[in-house]
Amino acid sequence: MKQPLPNLAIPESETHVFREPANLARAVNADPLLLELIYTQAFQRLRGIRFLGAIDYCRIPSPNGKQGSTRYTRFEHSLGVLQLAQIYCSKRELNPLERRLACAAALLHDIGHPPLSHSMEAVFKEFFGIDHHSASEDIICGRVNIGDEVFKVLRSHSVDVEELVAIISGHGRFFEGFFDGPINFDTIEGILRCENYTSRSLATSSPQKVTIAAIERAGTKDQEIVDGFWRTKDLVYKSIVNSVDGVLADFSCKLFLRNNITRIDSTSYFFTEQQLFRKFPHMRQLLISGSSRKYIKDHLDGPIGFVSRHYFVNQEADFFSRDDDGRYQQERKHCSLDVENDESERMEILFSEQEGDLFNDNSI
Repeated sequence: MKQPLPNLAIPESETHVFREPANLARAVNADPLLLELIYTQAFQRLRGIRFLGAIDYCRIPSPNGKQGSTRYTRFEHSLGVLQLAQIYCSKRELNPLERRLACAAALLHDIGHPPLSHSMEAVFKEFFGIDHHSASEDIICGRVNIGDEVFKVLRSHSVDVEELVAIISGHGRFFEGFFDGPINFDTIEGILRCENYTSRSLATSSPQKVTIAAIERAGTKDQEIVDGFWRTKDLVYKSIVNSVDGVLADFSCKLFLRNNITRIDSTSYFFTEQQLFRKFPHMRQLLISGSSRKYIKDHLDGPIGFVSRHYFVNQEADFFSRDDDGRYQQERKHCSLDVENDESERMEILFSEQEGDLFNDNSI
């Protein structure tokens, strides 16, 4: 006789844990599926993948845990996303099978990130046809060696692997869009985690409060909380992701990898950052020394291109009818950064044409 599935809810009053929980078993309510997934090689690899990729090493070469001087990992972020999915499961009183599916998807949503995350992904896509979406699917389905253990765990607990992949890949509006809509568990956790990278608090609600407000939508207070979160996302992109330091670190990483592409193959995608830096010690030194600008100038003529994102609330779209695609919008602009100017504060960011399509930003 099968044992009943555990209750995956967590108390709403608990503080969101940005670091690894002291008791992993308690954090997953001793669910054997989630615990076994956490201890697979593929998930443990995320301990060696920094949350913001190259930006982490540029901004915080020696983390000390103080506000504005803390680095996180994709491992910690994935556990944080799980916390928010657990709240949703409890609020919506999902049945045990739905709870397990939602929680497994939350836990595994970043399983396919490469070393240095988004800072390296575009180059692997360009040369080897791999990105974190395809890599996640390959791991979950056991199509790569590192994913064999994950696939076996999922099958041993009778998880529908195809449905799990569909949820993580955003193929269908599952769980009211909390995996693939603008207001999703991943973005809520990731953006509010980024507040810890800033030197000042942006005075935003906690991930739990934003998640609960987005679930319940009981009144104007909930609307203010979620709208405020979306504005915080815009501030985080301006101050961190699209900052001069962020753009330089990200671009120099891509440029370095392209210049050394013959020294790696597709299997390098599943490295940890420690393994990558053992192969390319000069890459780590490039990032922590603050010499990204010089490296780019030495290897590239002219300005560098990047995409800047601006997030804004469309007040005409109704919050209470859950028109999130209409309300929580994004503008993308192709930009160039003049690397010839050595004074960061005077570097020009030149905006060109604006694209109208929303960026499907399910992962920060």
